[in-house]
Amino acid sequence: MASLLIPHARLALRATSFAALRHPLAACSLRPLSSAASPTDIVTDWKATVLSKPVLVERDTIRPQTLQQLAMTLDKATPDLSSSATSIAKLSKAGALLPVNWHHVYFPPMIGEQDLGQDGYEMTHAPPAPFLARMWAGGGVQQNPANPLRVGQQMVMQTKCTGVDIKQSRTGDTMVFVTLEKLVENEAGWALTDTRTLVYMEKDEKSVHAPKPKIVKPRKQADFSMQVFPTAITLFRYSALTFNSHRIHFDHEYANQVEKYPGCLVHGPLTSTLMLENLRLRLKPGLIVKNFRYRALSPLFVNQPIKICAKNTAVVPTMDADVVESYEVWVENPEGGLAMSGTVEVVKA
Repeated sequence: MASLLIPHARLALRATSFAALRHPLAACSLRPLSSAASPTDIVTDWKATVLSKPVLVERDTIRPQTLQQLAMTLDKATPDLSSSATSIAKLSKAGALLPVNWHHVYFPPMIGEQDLGQDGYEMTHAPPAPFLARMWAGGGVQQNPANPLRVGQQMVMQTKCTGVDIKQSRTGDTMVFVTLEKLVENEAGWALTDTRTLVYMEKDEKSVHAPKPKIVKPRKQADFSMQVFPTAITLFRYSALTFNSHRIHFDHEYANQVEKYPGCLVHGPLTSTLMLENLRLRLKPGLIVKNFRYRALSPLFVNQPIKICAKNTAVVPTMDADVVESYEVWVENPEGGLAMSGTVEVVKA
């Protein structure tokens, strides 16, 4: 299996700038920090260390039972596109295509509780204190249409930190954006590249969350959409499937009393997966997602209705030559404001 590994530089995801990402809570414009700021010194020292870390190699198998559990979790979250037992069985049949973004339920972090952060998240690529508050900022997936992941296959994933950006809001809040690139291979070679960016913010006894961001309404009408109502059980099941112990997703008392949120937060990967599900269940046979990019704009909370939207857009020359369909995808919060937005490029399988 080791012979299948491919250097990161050869398969880097199409460059995506995360400089435009906004703090999920502060909705502020970003500018570089002054080099004199002490938080910058802390991160600068750590940055050299994390960027030089060796590639983390993990292995897993695409087990049908895990897919069935995820399908049932998503099924409850999307009642207007409910999956029957027959369709779930078909989805998890040996050799069936793994839907894009479903790989998040594999490669669980093998980390003991004593090595987790105080909020319960894994800290393999996390900056040191005081940057202890973590949020999902965005990401993307590039899939190999000639070699997609399939049920029953063995996988190897290589993870490398490829970027650390230090930003500061107008209110003086320091933010550290950490970008990870994850190369996933099966027995035939490269299958997909998952790029994700996490934002870390200062957290101490005096810190408080920034005001609720301004509601930004989408400027377009969806061609198709679906309503989703993530429950506490939905979030708990997704946390369990991904072995994600970040307490903001399942511990209401912690999320409300310590983090000062109205309730538990919906996972960034879960939200982005729902965006893709809205599209996947409507794609014509013979088509497959090749490129998916997204960014988080504001948080979503448990027991609140959200709207998953998609709009067909024109294929343009800057896209890959094999792209046959293109979509804008986004998620609206209960107030109709943008919570997550992205793009999807589709090719023939």
